Amino acid sequence: MKKSTKLVSAVVVLAVLGGVYVGLNTYVTKEESTESSSEEGSKTEVYSAKTDDIKSLEFIIDKKDTVFEKKDDSWVKKDETAFPVNQTTLDSAASALEKVEADRVLENVDDLTEYGLDSPSNSVTVTTDDGTTKFNIGDENTSTNQYYIAKDDEDSTVYVVSSSTVTPFMNSLYDYAQGEDFPTIDSSTVKKVQVSQDEDSYILEENSDGATWDVSTDGSDKETADTTAAGNVTSGLGSLAYDQFTDYNAKDLSKYGLDKPYATITVDYQEEAENDSSDESESDSEASESVTEDNTDSAEDNSGDSIDSTASDDSSSGDSSESEDAADSSDTGDSTETTTVDKQLVICVGDNADDGSRYVTIDNKQVYTMSTDTLSAIIDKKASDLWSLIVNYQSVKTLDQLQVTYAGDTHTVNVSRETSTDDDGNETETTTYKLDGNEVDSTTFTTFYNKLVNMAGQKRLTESYTPAADAEMKVVFTDTDNNQTTVTFYSYDTNYYAAVVDNKVFLVNKMTVKEMFTAYETLVNGNAEATETPTTTAEAE
Repeated sequence: MKKSTKLVSAVVVLAVLGGVYVGLNTYVTKEESTESSSEEGSKTEVYSAKTDDIKSLEFIIDKKDTVFEKKDDSWVKKDETAFPVNQTTLDSAASALEKVEADRVLENVDDLTEYGLDSPSNSVTVTTDDGTTKFNIGDENTSTNQYYIAKDDEDSTVYVVSSSTVTPFMNSLYDYAQGEDFPTIDSSTVKKVQVSQDEDSYILEENSDGATWDVSTDGSDKETADTTAAGNVTSGLGSLAYDQFTDYNAKDLSKYGLDKPYATITVDYQEEAENDSSDESESDSEASESVTEDNTDSAEDNSGDSIDSTASDDSSSGDSSESEDAADSSDTGDSTETTTVDKQLVICVGDNADDGSRYVTIDNKQVYTMSTDTLSAIIDKKASDLWSLIVNYQSVKTLDQLQVTYAGDTHTVNVSRETSTDDDGNETETTTYKLDGNEVDSTTFTTFYNKLVNMAGQKRLTESYTPAADAEMKVVFTDTDNNQTTVTFYSYDTNYYAAVVDNKVFLVNKMTVKEMFTAYETLVNGNAEATETPTTTAEAE
């Protein structure tokens, strides 16, 4: 009985296995009949056309049917001929259809949903003189980087093609637009930067020496700017670049927050221009002024702060070297001249875009996005962020007298200078320092003086300051023009001394100040007697 049961069970198992085999064999046979391909490594041509013969391309962009067509050998957007079509991008898209080849061909497909072709993600219609062909684009096979496509007139055939055939048609509208490059600004030629914001506006201006800067909130009460901080602003301007093209003809700036900008950046800078003649120079200058005037109008509309800019006259913009160059070119028959042209650029900064960048415009027409990281070097700053932290700098070369009150005593250093000429006509200046009438060693004095005038604060107080105790040191500088500057040092907390100059309060590392105190004590206590002979000054750093 048991043997019979086991035999029956075995027969059943064999029958089941046989059924599974038949089913699998049938499925494989069906799939093999569905998929046809040539020999391994070969491709099947799906479509071909010469790129120059393609008259129009229609495909879906941002969920809207869009047509680009050829007009006089140039691509135009059919329903919007003013749209600035990127000719290279459209040529590349047309080239992708020059020869469409399938890596695999799936025939007799019953269910297009398996390939995303029941509801195509896009469709591309290409028109030539020979007619129109439409391709539907289905799903992407992410493992092979291929796409499933089908011709509109072939319901049961699916082609597996390279992604390079499809991706040129999968972009947003402004990926097919030709934008402009952001104007190039050489940071070394920037003369003035004005940033207008609700509360944190500032004006940064280069001084006539070409090396130092002043900063203010509104052009008055100028402060010396930190050289590094000013350099960060100007180099930031030189790094500005557009990210994405957004709108070629913005009719509603409020969409981008540009009707009332988050910030307006006005840059005065210079450019070198090569001109073949004086007439051409005037023409170039007028062109520069036209751009400037457009930008200035933008600034007036958006920030209410007008800054005029004009191109430099040839007679005043060129320096002596430029004159020499012009003379040389005249001698050699070359009429090319180089002139320096004053230019102005107004950048309006609007709302944040979806990717975290900000919308910008320089003409109130074309709108782009720009990296917030790049913009942050210029905007989102206060004038106080750019203040110099040098407590006081008085060159020893222009120092006439130094009066120091410390530990209850006041001492005065007077500076005298004598110039002598040797037999060869060489001049030598000898500087003498006298502490309370007694000559002191120049090295000892300059060691103390360098620590005093090269002192930099860690930060500067913006709120009012009332010292909690008497000053530990008071220094009065008198220069050779009889101008006086007073610096007073107070103990602030365990980390800082407060160095007060006029109404400015610098917080200086406590150890730095104590080192200066020690150098002063060495000067006073170690040089009580006058030096017998004058010595040539070792200049303060």
